[in-house]
Amino acid sequence: MDTTNTSSNATDKGPMAYVSTSEEGRTPGAIIAIGAVFAALPALFVFLRFYCRIRVTKAGLAADDWLMLAAFVLNFGMGLMLIIGASLHGLGQPTPQGWGPKDYFWVTDDAEVLTEKIFFAFILTQSVAFGLAKLSILYFYRRIFSSRTFKIITSVLIVIIGIWSVGFFFAYLFRCGTNFWALWAPLMYLIEYCYDSKPLFYTLAISDVITDFIILSLPLFWVWRLNMSRAKRFAVSGVFLLGALKNADGIGHLTTLMVWSMIEMSIAVIAGCLPTIWPLLHQISLENMVYTLRSALSLESLQGTARSAKDSASSHPYREQKDSMSVSNN
Repeated sequence: MDTTNTSSNATDKGPMAYVSTSEEGRTPGAIIAIGAVFAALPALFVFLRFYCRIRVTKAGLAADDWLMLAAFVLNFGMGLMLIIGASLHGLGQPTPQGWGPKDYFWVTDDAEVLTEKIFFAFILTQSVAFGLAKLSILYFYRRIFSSRTFKIITSVLIVIIGIWSVGFFFAYLFRCGTNFWALWAPLMYLIEYCYDSKPLFYTLAISDVITDFIILSLPLFWVWRLNMSRAKRFAVSGVFLLGALKNADGIGHLTTLMVWSMIEMSIAVIAGCLPTIWPLLHQISLENMVYTLRSALSLESLQGTARSAKDSASSHPYREQKDSMSVSNN
């Protein structure tokens, strides 16, 4: 089905009108630069993550590392899509409007078709990439916290995130049923064969923020229940919160969505790696730094209790015995 040609008498109507593309004024060169930078930058952090696991903390690689590596690979692919789309004169090009006020419903050109195809692949890739990044953070938590309650909560969240990611993937994949061609056909066919994507994208954006908030705030409850100094609680909480740092103009609108999604995904990969590479700055193991998270009392608290019992031993022998038993029971 030929959806890129205009009517037979189109040449008699004069030159076609276009909408100057990119809602934020991005040129193809700028799009290529964004794709290259935000595809390559996370590579450094993923490399440091693996280096830190293997050479610095010697904690070994686990599910959270491999999940983040997979998220990075997909993020890199998203960057390549931006680069290819702009290089082949798709992204960053003007959108054809035809010759009359309603012609944009049925006219299109090669640039718009290419943009729609790349956007289709981009959104599917993004749905999986975001899910992998969230799962990586959850599995990272499970390496640190051994509480049965915490593991049950994270297990539930892992299932929810898995369904969330796969659900949005297939929801967009079959937006037009099996009429995939309608996604890059003129607008009239998109309206006829496909459901409105706005509710889907609004739901995706809102649920993305909600799940991020839940995941990032989850360990703080356990940290602040521990018997450690307030300064240490803030320090440990800070390590976990490092992860918080992720119309008619058809071509321009889709270009803007892809650019900001690319930036968000890259930040998600970088932020997800920050807690694991923190030991590189201090030359200590993150697992050692949050070792106290595995127990109800920190070593510092135990030492402080024992010291208090010792100091009071000479004047209160019975109290020494009672405190010693309390420390032993704790």
